[in-house]
Amino acid sequence: MKKRYFFTATAMSLAFISACGDTAAPVSGTKDESNLTLEQVFEKAMERQQNLKSVHAVATMDQATNVMMDGETMQLTSASNLEMDIQQNPLAMYTKGTVEMNMGSENYEMPLEMYMTEEDGFYLLNGDTNEWLKLPEEQYTQMLAQAGAQADATEQLKQLEQFVDDFAFEQDDENYLLTLNIEGEKFKQFMLAQMGASLGESMEMSGDILANMSFEDSEYNIVVAKDTFDTKEIDLDLKIITNIDGQETTIENDAKIVYSKFDVVKSIEIPNEVKNKAKTE
Repeated sequence: MKKRYFFTATAMSLAFISACGDTAAPVSGTKDESNLTLEQVFEKAMERQQNLKSVHAVATMDQATNVMMDGETMQLTSASNLEMDIQQNPLAMYTKGTVEMNMGSENYEMPLEMYMTEEDGFYLLNGDTNEWLKLPEEQYTQMLAQAGAQADATEQLKQLEQFVDDFAFEQDDENYLLTLNIEGEKFKQFMLAQMGASLGESMEMSGDILANMSFEDSEYNIVVAKDTFDTKEIDLDLKIITNIDGQETTIENDAKIVYSKFDVVKSIEIPNEVKNKAKTE
């Protein structure tokens, strides 16, 4: 399962479309139309996915949390900008970027840099001390999930099967365009599972929170290349609203991953300087 972890988002997104037989509706201005059905695109994309050796990804996430209580609103915001080189067989990753947080009158910016390989483990730069840390082995799986991939694709794919008919399937001259609107009760359990996989097993919610949670104006947007069947982009716009005892909380999250440099990323190795100087927590 670890060997597929960074490519799970791609496999997951393509599995959305496996059961449909309609061709993609051309958007305005499309001249080069494809007659492939959703099922055919899925099969070809999965074949490409199985042979993908490496990829570069730029991941951005902007999140705003608004808490309203007694007529007053408090806002917390965060912005993550990360670039990742990802290698398959053996799995390896290098990530560098920044995470910015605004908590009322306090602003905080943290540099982020980390290496991960199957052989050597997970190394993370402590932005406060500028020291490298090697994570304990027992935290390895949890960190993989929190790094932006889903820990277990199998259960997620099973959940997605019920939403196949809800996808819009379009095309332009270069891409297949997939859109899933996320509204209403039927998407709640699926989205909670996605949130749990992203945040790790530590995420717990009370029954009151779950019962009073809704998703509004939310959607997945996925772009698949016509010529190569590479997944080029995944964009998740998510708006979560809870209202408990008069306290309303709104979380707006825009997470976008743009993939490029398919099969041209060089071999990723952890520098000896990092391994030799890293401290163990």
